[in-house]
Amino acid sequence: MRLIERDFSDRQECPSVLIANLHVTADIGKNLARMDEVVQVAHEKGANIVIFPELCVTGYVWDEEPESTAVTELLEEGENRRIAQTVKRIRDGLREDGRGLEYVFYNNVRRKDDGFYNSTFVLHRGLDYTREEYIYDKVFLPPLEQRYFRQGLDRRLTIETRWGSFGFLICYDLCFIELARKYAFQDHVDAIVTMAHWRSEAVREYARMNIMTDHYYGFLWDLMNSSKAAYNQVWSLGANAVGPHDVSGSYFWGGSGIWAPSGMGVVQASNITEELILVRNLDIRGQRERERDAFDYRIDFDRFYRQIGDQGTATRRLP
Repeated sequence: MRLIERDFSDRQECPSVLIANLHVTADIGKNLARMDEVVQVAHEKGANIVIFPELCVTGYVWDEEPESTAVTELLEEGENRRIAQTVKRIRDGLREDGRGLEYVFYNNVRRKDDGFYNSTFVLHRGLDYTREEYIYDKVFLPPLEQRYFRQGLDRRLTIETRWGSFGFLICYDLCFIELARKYAFQDHVDAIVTMAHWRSEAVREYARMNIMTDHYYGFLWDLMNSSKAAYNQVWSLGANAVGPHDVSGSYFWGGSGIWAPSGMGVVQASNITEELILVRNLDIRGQRERERDAFDYRIDFDRFYRQIGDQGTATRRLP
Protein backbone atom coordinates (compact mmCIF):
# COMPACT_ATOMS: atom_id res chain seq x y z
CA MET A 1 0.00 0.00 0.00
CA ARG A 2 1.47 3.32 -1.08
CA LEU A 3 2.17 5.87 1.64
CA ILE A 4 2.12 9.61 0.86
CA GLU A 5 3.99 11.69 3.46
CA ARG A 6 3.82 15.46 3.78
CA ASP A 7 5.04 17.96 6.39
CA PHE A 8 2.57 20.75 7.13
CA SER A 9 4.74 22.68 9.60
CA ASP A 10 7.81 22.49 11.83
CA ARG A 11 5.71 22.53 15.00
CA GLN A 12 6.52 19.20 16.63
CA GLU A 13 3.72 19.64 19.19
CA CYS A 14 1.10 19.44 16.43
CA PRO A 15 -0.40 16.06 15.48
CA SER A 16 0.52 13.81 12.61
CA VAL A 17 -2.66 12.54 10.95
CA LEU A 18 -2.93 9.36 8.87
CA ILE A 19 -5.98 8.91 6.62
CA ALA A 20 -6.71 5.52 5.04
CA ASN A 21 -7.95 5.56 1.44
CA LEU A 22 -8.90 1.86 1.44
CA HIS A 23 -10.52 -0.65 -0.88
CA VAL A 24 -12.98 -2.25 1.54
CA THR A 25 -14.47 -5.65 0.65
CA ALA A 26 -17.29 -7.88 1.89
CA ASP A 27 -14.64 -10.09 3.55
CA ILE A 28 -14.56 -9.17 7.25
CA GLY A 29 -11.36 -11.07 7.97
CA LYS A 30 -9.55 -9.32 5.14
CA ASN A 31 -10.82 -5.91 6.25
CA LEU A 32 -9.73 -6.45 9.85
CA ALA A 33 -6.28 -7.53 8.69
CA ARG A 34 -6.11 -4.36 6.58
CA MET A 35 -7.01 -2.25 9.60
CA ASP A 36 -4.27 -3.93 11.63
CA GLU A 37 -1.81 -3.20 8.83
CA VAL A 38 -2.75 0.48 8.73
CA VAL A 39 -2.47 0.82 12.51
CA GLN A 40 0.96 -0.79 12.40
CA VAL A 41 2.11 1.71 9.76
CA ALA A 42 0.76 4.50 11.99
CA HIS A 43 2.83 3.24 14.93
CA GLU A 44 5.96 2.92 12.81
CA LYS A 45 5.58 6.38 11.27
CA GLY A 46 4.67 8.18 14.48
CA ALA A 47 1.11 9.15 13.52
CA ASN A 48 -1.05 10.46 16.36
CA ILE A 49 -4.46 10.05 14.71
CA VAL A 50 -5.76 7.43 12.26
CA ILE A 51 -9.01 7.82 10.32
CA PHE A 52 -10.71 4.90 8.53
CA PRO A 53 -13.55 5.01 5.95
CA GLU A 54 -17.21 4.26 6.66
CA LEU A 55 -18.13 0.59 7.28
CA CYS A 56 -14.48 -0.37 7.14
CA VAL A 57 -15.20 -3.74 8.81
CA THR A 58 -18.08 -5.12 6.73
CA GLY A 59 -17.84 -3.10 3.54
CA TYR A 60 -20.80 -1.25 2.10
CA VAL A 61 -24.30 -2.72 1.74
CA TRP A 62 -25.82 -3.58 -1.62
CA ASP A 63 -29.24 -4.02 -3.22
CA GLU A 64 -29.92 -7.73 -2.78
CA GLU A 65 -32.77 -9.92 -4.02
CA PRO A 66 -35.92 -9.88 -1.81
CA GLU A 67 -35.41 -13.41 -0.53
CA SER A 68 -31.71 -12.94 0.20
CA THR A 69 -30.34 -12.34 3.72
CA ALA A 70 -26.68 -11.97 2.73
CA VAL A 71 -26.37 -8.32 3.73
CA THR A 72 -28.06 -8.81 7.09
CA GLU A 73 -25.86 -11.81 7.83
CA LEU A 74 -22.74 -9.82 6.93
CA LEU A 75 -23.75 -6.94 9.20
CA GLU A 76 -24.47 -9.33 12.03
CA GLU A 77 -21.10 -11.05 11.60
CA GLY A 78 -19.21 -7.76 11.60
CA GLU A 79 -21.26 -6.07 14.33
CA ASN A 80 -19.01 -4.12 16.65
CA ARG A 81 -19.26 -6.49 19.60
CA ARG A 82 -18.25 -9.38 17.35
CA ILE A 83 -14.89 -7.77 16.59
CA ALA A 84 -14.15 -6.81 20.20
CA GLN A 85 -10.87 -8.74 20.23
CA THR A 86 -9.46 -6.72 17.31
CA VAL A 87 -10.70 -3.46 18.78
CA LYS A 88 -9.16 -4.29 22.17
CA ARG A 89 -5.81 -5.10 20.55
CA ILE A 90 -5.78 -1.79 18.69
CA ARG A 91 -6.89 0.18 21.74
CA ASP A 92 -4.36 -1.47 24.06
CA GLY A 93 -1.57 -0.35 21.72
CA LEU A 94 -2.50 3.34 21.92
CA ARG A 95 -0.57 5.95 23.90
CA GLU A 96 -1.64 8.95 25.95
CA ASP A 97 1.47 11.12 25.91
CA GLY A 98 1.10 12.67 22.45
CA ARG A 99 4.30 10.93 21.26
CA GLY A 100 2.66 8.18 19.28
CA LEU A 101 -0.67 6.85 18.12
CA GLU A 102 -3.33 8.21 20.48
CA TYR A 103 -6.63 8.15 18.57
CA VAL A 104 -8.23 5.81 16.04
CA PHE A 105 -11.50 6.90 14.43
CA TYR A 106 -13.39 4.09 12.69
CA ASN A 107 -16.93 3.32 11.56
CA ASN A 108 -18.83 0.07 11.89
CA VAL A 109 -22.28 -1.43 12.26
CA ARG A 110 -23.62 -1.75 15.79
CA ARG A 111 -26.74 -3.36 17.19
CA LYS A 112 -28.96 -1.35 19.50
CA ASP A 113 -32.63 -1.76 20.45
CA ASP A 114 -32.87 -4.78 18.15
CA GLY A 115 -31.74 -2.79 15.13
CA PHE A 116 -28.57 -1.89 13.25
CA TYR A 117 -26.98 1.55 13.29
CA ASN A 118 -24.21 2.95 11.12
CA SER A 119 -21.89 4.26 13.83
CA THR A 120 -18.58 6.02 14.33
CA PHE A 121 -16.36 5.02 17.25
CA VAL A 122 -13.44 6.78 18.93
CA LEU A 123 -10.62 4.62 20.30
CA HIS A 124 -8.47 6.17 23.04
CA ARG A 125 -7.00 4.64 26.18
CA GLY A 126 -8.77 7.18 28.36
CA LEU A 127 -12.35 6.48 27.30
CA ASP A 128 -14.83 3.64 26.96
CA TYR A 129 -15.61 3.48 23.24
CA THR A 130 -18.86 1.54 23.89
CA ARG A 131 -20.53 4.35 25.84
CA GLU A 132 -23.26 6.26 24.00
CA GLU A 133 -21.68 9.66 24.60
CA TYR A 134 -18.61 8.60 22.57
CA ILE A 135 -20.56 7.19 19.60
CA TYR A 136 -22.00 9.04 16.61
CA ASP A 137 -24.86 7.39 14.68
CA LYS A 138 -25.41 8.40 11.06
CA VAL A 139 -28.33 10.81 10.85
CA PHE A 140 -29.00 11.02 7.11
CA LEU A 141 -29.45 7.62 5.48
CA PRO A 142 -29.74 7.26 1.68
CA PRO A 143 -32.59 4.98 0.49
CA LEU A 144 -30.42 1.86 0.20
CA GLU A 145 -29.18 2.15 3.78
CA GLN A 146 -32.71 2.68 5.08
CA ARG A 147 -33.34 -1.00 4.30
CA TYR A 148 -30.70 -2.08 6.81
CA PHE A 149 -30.03 0.71 9.31
CA ARG A 150 -32.04 2.83 11.69
CA GLN A 151 -31.66 6.58 11.59
CA GLY A 152 -29.48 8.13 14.29
CA LEU A 153 -30.79 10.87 16.52
CA ASP A 154 -29.88 14.47 15.81
CA ARG A 155 -27.07 14.19 18.37
CA ARG A 156 -23.62 15.38 17.44
CA LEU A 157 -20.36 13.98 18.79
CA THR A 158 -17.45 16.25 19.64
CA ILE A 159 -14.20 15.34 21.36
CA GLU A 160 -11.58 17.61 22.85
CA THR A 161 -7.94 16.66 22.30
CA ARG A 162 -4.62 18.29 23.11
CA TRP A 163 -4.50 19.48 19.47
CA GLY A 164 -8.03 20.81 19.05
CA SER A 165 -11.66 19.70 18.99
CA PHE A 166 -13.21 17.36 16.42
CA GLY A 167 -16.76 16.76 15.20
CA PHE A 168 -17.95 13.81 13.12
CA LEU A 169 -20.07 13.18 10.03
CA ILE A 170 -20.74 10.00 8.06
CA CYS A 171 -20.91 10.07 4.25
CA TYR A 172 -24.39 11.36 3.22
CA ASP A 173 -24.41 13.65 6.29
CA LEU A 174 -21.95 15.76 4.30
CA CYS A 175 -24.76 16.91 2.00
CA PHE A 176 -26.67 18.63 4.80
CA ILE A 177 -24.93 21.89 5.62
CA GLU A 178 -26.84 22.64 8.81
CA LEU A 179 -25.21 19.74 10.67
CA ALA A 180 -21.68 20.89 9.83
CA ARG A 181 -22.59 24.48 10.63
CA LYS A 182 -23.81 23.49 14.09
CA TYR A 183 -20.50 21.76 14.72
CA ALA A 184 -18.66 24.91 13.70
CA PHE A 185 -20.87 27.68 15.11
CA GLN A 186 -22.41 26.03 18.17
CA ASP A 187 -19.83 23.43 19.19
CA HIS A 188 -16.85 25.51 17.99
CA VAL A 189 -14.92 22.52 16.65
CA ASP A 190 -11.59 23.02 14.91
CA ALA A 191 -12.03 20.11 12.49
CA ILE A 192 -14.83 17.98 11.09
CA VAL A 193 -14.04 14.34 10.30
CA THR A 194 -16.10 12.63 7.59
CA MET A 195 -15.93 8.86 7.06
CA ALA A 196 -17.52 7.69 3.83
CA HIS A 197 -18.30 5.09 1.22
CA TRP A 198 -18.89 7.80 -1.38
CA ARG A 199 -19.64 6.66 -4.90
CA SER A 200 -17.97 7.92 -8.05
CA GLU A 201 -20.19 7.31 -11.04
CA ALA A 202 -23.11 9.48 -12.08
CA VAL A 203 -23.58 11.38 -15.33
CA ARG A 204 -24.29 15.08 -15.66
CA GLU A 205 -24.23 16.58 -19.13
CA TYR A 206 -24.90 20.03 -20.58
CA ALA A 207 -24.61 19.17 -24.26
CA ARG A 208 -24.94 22.63 -25.76
CA MET A 209 -22.16 23.83 -23.48
CA ASN A 210 -19.97 20.81 -24.30
CA ILE A 211 -19.74 19.94 -20.59
CA MET A 212 -20.08 16.38 -19.29
CA THR A 213 -18.85 14.19 -16.44
CA ASP A 214 -19.52 10.57 -15.64
CA HIS A 215 -18.04 11.01 -12.15
CA TYR A 216 -20.52 13.53 -10.82
CA TYR A 217 -20.70 11.98 -7.34
CA GLY A 218 -16.93 12.16 -7.10
CA PHE A 219 -17.10 15.82 -8.08
CA LEU A 220 -19.53 16.36 -5.19
CA TRP A 221 -17.17 14.69 -2.69
CA ASP A 222 -14.38 17.09 -3.60
CA LEU A 223 -16.71 20.08 -3.72
CA MET A 224 -18.50 19.42 -0.45
CA ASN A 225 -15.38 18.76 1.57
CA SER A 226 -13.87 21.96 0.26
CA SER A 227 -17.00 24.03 0.77
CA LYS A 228 -17.64 22.52 4.22
CA ALA A 229 -14.20 23.72 5.26
CA ALA A 230 -14.49 27.17 3.68
CA TYR A 231 -18.10 27.87 4.66
CA ASN A 232 -17.47 26.98 8.30
CA GLN A 233 -13.79 28.00 8.46
CA VAL A 234 -12.77 24.66 9.95
CA TRP A 235 -10.52 21.80 8.87
CA SER A 236 -12.17 19.05 6.85
CA LEU A 237 -10.64 15.58 7.19
CA GLY A 238 -12.21 12.97 4.92
CA ALA A 239 -11.59 9.22 4.70
CA ASN A 240 -13.32 7.49 1.79
CA ALA A 241 -13.33 3.99 0.34
CA VAL A 242 -11.86 3.50 -3.13
CA GLY A 243 -12.41 1.06 -5.97
CA PRO A 244 -15.18 -1.32 -7.06
CA HIS A 245 -17.51 -3.08 -4.64
CA ASP A 246 -16.81 -6.79 -4.90
CA VAL A 247 -20.54 -7.71 -4.91
CA SER A 248 -22.44 -4.84 -6.52
CA GLY A 249 -19.65 -3.50 -8.72
CA SER A 250 -20.41 0.08 -7.64
CA TYR A 251 -17.28 2.21 -7.83
CA PHE A 252 -16.21 4.35 -4.88
CA TRP A 253 -14.37 7.61 -5.43
CA GLY A 254 -11.55 7.51 -2.90
CA GLY A 255 -10.08 10.99 -2.85
CA SER A 256 -9.57 10.91 0.90
CA GLY A 257 -7.87 14.08 2.00
CA ILE A 258 -7.41 17.16 4.11
CA TRP A 259 -8.90 20.58 3.36
CA ALA A 260 -7.75 23.69 5.25
CA PRO A 261 -10.19 26.23 6.80
CA SER A 262 -9.75 28.26 3.62
CA GLY A 263 -11.36 25.42 1.65
CA MET A 264 -8.12 24.72 -0.19
CA GLY A 265 -6.98 21.12 -0.41
CA VAL A 266 -3.77 20.31 1.43
CA VAL A 267 -3.41 16.74 0.13
CA GLN A 268 -5.70 14.19 -1.50
CA ALA A 269 -5.42 10.47 -2.21
CA SER A 270 -5.99 8.50 -5.39
CA ASN A 271 -9.41 7.99 -6.99
CA ILE A 272 -8.28 4.61 -8.28
CA THR A 273 -6.03 2.77 -5.82
CA GLU A 274 -5.46 2.33 -2.11
CA GLU A 275 -3.18 4.88 -0.46
CA LEU A 276 -2.32 6.08 3.00
CA ILE A 277 -1.90 9.81 3.55
CA LEU A 278 0.29 10.97 6.43
CA VAL A 279 0.48 14.69 7.17
CA ARG A 280 2.94 15.57 9.90
CA ASN A 281 2.63 18.48 12.32
CA LEU A 282 -0.84 19.52 11.19
CA ASP A 283 -1.35 22.85 12.94
CA ILE A 284 -5.08 22.48 13.53
CA ARG A 285 -5.69 25.26 16.05
CA GLY A 286 -3.00 27.67 14.91
CA GLN A 287 -3.79 27.60 11.20
CA ARG A 288 -7.50 27.99 11.86
CA GLU A 289 -6.87 31.04 14.03
CA ARG A 290 -4.58 32.61 11.41
CA GLU A 291 -7.09 32.15 8.62
CA ARG A 292 -9.95 33.34 10.77
CA ASP A 293 -7.99 36.47 11.71
CA ALA A 294 -7.38 37.16 8.01
CA PHE A 295 -11.08 36.81 7.15
CA ASP A 296 -13.64 35.97 9.83
CA TYR A 297 -17.00 36.05 8.10
CA ARG A 298 -18.53 34.63 11.30
CA ILE A 299 -18.44 38.16 12.75
CA ASP A 300 -20.72 39.46 10.01
CA PHE A 301 -22.79 36.29 10.09
CA ASP A 302 -23.67 36.99 13.72
CA ARG A 303 -24.25 40.67 13.04
CA PHE A 304 -26.43 40.40 9.97
CA TYR A 305 -27.79 36.91 9.35
CA ARG A 306 -29.94 36.71 12.47
CA GLN A 307 -31.36 40.15 11.71
CA ILE A 308 -32.18 39.09 8.18
CA GLY A 309 -33.76 35.88 9.43
CA ASP A 310 -35.89 37.76 11.96
CA GLN A 311 -37.47 39.82 9.18
CA GLY A 312 -38.98 36.76 7.55
CA THR A 313 -39.28 36.18 3.79
CA ALA A 314 -41.05 38.49 1.39
CA THR A 315 -42.59 36.80 -1.66
CA ARG A 316 -43.78 38.87 -4.60
CA ARG A 317 -45.64 37.58 -7.64
CA LEU A 318 -44.53 39.22 -10.82
CA PRO A 319 -46.55 39.39 -14.02
